[in-house]
Amino acid sequence: MRLLFLVNDVTSPPGVLEEEARRRGADCDVRLIHYGFGDKTLKLDEVPTSPREHDGLIVMGGPMGVYEDATYPFIEQTRALIRQFHADEKPVMGVCLGSQLVASAFGADVRRMTGPDEFGFLAQTWLPAAASDPLLHDAEPGLRIVQWHNDTFDIPHGAAPLATRPGCTNQAFRLGGKTYAFQFHLELTRATLEGWLPTRAKVTGVGLETIRNAIGPIDDVLLPQQRFTRRVMGRWMGLVA
Repeated sequence: MRLLFLVNDVTSPPGVLEEEARRRGADCDVRLIHYGFGDKTLKLDEVPTSPREHDGLIVMGGPMGVYEDATYPFIEQTRALIRQFHADEKPVMGVCLGSQLVASAFGADVRRMTGPDEFGFLAQTWLPAAASDPLLHDAEPGLRIVQWHNDTFDIPHGAAPLATRPGCTNQAFRLGGKTYAFQFHLELTRATLEGWLPTRAKVTGVGLETIRNAIGPIDDVLLPQQRFTRRVMGRWMGLVA
């Protein structure tokens, strides 16, 4: 099994998703498509033009918006690739920006949130369709999963909404049987989070300790999320067959 990871921000690597994929024997092709908040001296990779060489696609997060496609050509290239994987019935997973790209690829609106951004480990409310979903049917009620985003998406026509939250209604959906969008950051590792916190403090002007105190004991929320992520990733990989 060969999986394609598109990374749109150096500081948002595939993390637990890649770890679990490799643990289960997958060949992971990880491509850095944009620097995001990261080192601008790194060599960037191209978005493939075809799904032919891969069995599944995972599109990661980034600080740009899908409506900035004139500035970031990879956005339209990624949307086109998502549609091709979907048409070939190969699994797709979009995370944060990736979820917005999936929504946009199938005609749904993506826009700035009208209220404050979402940040931190925030509880999910699973919708009725999640109860019979192959990935989420036993998801823990109120599971807190990390978020950091300013944008939100509408649900594409024909997709099944899977999760919601106050202030940002659309959190996850499935289109068909194998294409998923998750607004929350499934991939998070402790190292990634520790890298995010100073950046969050810098861009918001909120003190680092204040941000840490709002999260609380990190292991209490991060470890349950990571167990959930590993379960979801394994089941998503099962869709390849």
